[in-house]
Amino acid sequence: MKKYSFFKALITILFSALITATILVTFSPGAEYIDQLVPAAETDTVNIAAQNNQRKIIGLIPGHYGFDSGFQCGAEYNFVKESDVNLRIAVMVRDYLEAQGYTVNFMHEFDPDLTNYTALALVSIHSSTCDTKKGTIQSGFYVTTGGQNTYPSESKRLNDCLTYHYAQNSELNFLGENYTPGEEMLYAFDTVNNYTTISIVHTGFLGTDYRTISEKTNSLAKGIADGINCYVEDEAVGSLYKAQPIDTLSTIASAQKIYKIPLSNAIASEE
Repeated sequence: MKKYSFFKALITILFSALITATILVTFSPGAEYIDQLVPAAETDTVNIAAQNNQRKIIGLIPGHYGFDSGFQCGAEYNFVKESDVNLRIAVMVRDYLEAQGYTVNFMHEFDPDLTNYTALALVSIHSSTCDTKKGTIQSGFYVTTGGQNTYPSESKRLNDCLTYHYAQNSELNFLGENYTPGEEMLYAFDTVNNYTTISIVHTGFLGTDYRTISEKTNSLAKGIADGINCYVEDEAVGSLYKAQPIDTLSTIASAQKIYKIPLSNAIASEE
């Protein structure tokens, strides 16, 4: 039997390997789809997911929640406490929003999580006093801009949506923006991230609007939830109840801003 030399055998092996590799590269099934299987850049995927998620995050602050009772009425109004009213409405708002796919963060009045808090909107829910001024009948609601109002057009749009839908659902009169810096600089909203649009809804007067607040709570909550969704979805609203473009915060220097519970000295004893 004829024997191959070592070098001839080596050359034969190398040549066979070269031919095999060429065939595999040329005729590999699915090779033309490899580029399509390469995943998109991870940063793009993360950014898109974050944007979609953030679009669905809403912050709710039931006024005085986790801090004090707020206004408290007398026997003529069943000793109702503002904090209880605010919380009841806020829970219903949360339920409405979650049913529509939103993620809702419940926050305390001075919640440490408000620092750099980022959401599409942050809405604080309050009620007005039990008392009425002599010779006047106080009835209706306010929608107020909160925070530093870095983007006034966004603040106004949220206010417009809340005002329109709350008026339709509550059938209460819109009394305008009752944000008086000398009387009430609210909360720790200046710590919230500038991209978060903030509004404060005073849902009605605990005294003169007692029946509306106690008997139509579900409608009040739906008005706030519809207003938030209107803002998120960039819906158009009717002109009848549009909020006035009042910008009080931007005219106040940071050193002059004092954040406290509004009119907290009017809180009655629980005893």
